[in-house]
Amino acid sequence: MMKLKELIGDMNRLESELMRHEKHFGIKSAEFYQAITSGELDEFDAFDEYRMDFIEWLALYKTWMSLNESYRQLIKRQPVAIQIRSALAAA
Repeated sequence: MMKLKELIGDMNRLESELMRHEKHFGIKSAEFYQAITSGELDEFDAFDEYRMDFIEWLALYKTWMSLNESYRQLIKRQPVAIQIRSALAAA
């Protein structure tokens, strides 16, 4: 099972990559995800440069959502104070 600190580190790395796409296209990842999964962005399929960016962005965001769900599950199982004590003891 992944430790909370490792999970947060992985999420932060993904968020940096997501921000790169958000800055480039001018929308947040959640809105991009909603648009692409609803078919709103189908018109861009004909453009190779956008298709590859969108595939990468979608994969990054799906991975981030999965890690975020794991984070929420870990927090439910172990109170925040215990997590912080553990992180401080390891530092």
